[in-house]
Amino acid sequence: MKFITIKKSHFETDLLILKGRLESEGIVCFLKNQYTTQTMNYMPTFEVELQVLEKDLEQVQNLILEIENN
Repeated sequence: MKFITIKKSHFETDLLILKGRLESEGIVCFLKNQYTTQTMNYMPTFEVELQVLEKDLEQVQNLILEIENN
């Protein structure tokens, strides 16, 4: 299983809505660097990354397009 980053942000909250939507569709998600950015938020180089399984990437891209078009 390989995870692919689909979106990055300095703030975890920016990714939580999309993460929730993906999970409601049955897509496994992972927030990489979630705790690092909370404890080292003074360092602008750290970003939280929303990741999905490589096998779900096409479904995720279609869902993101649908969200952006509505």
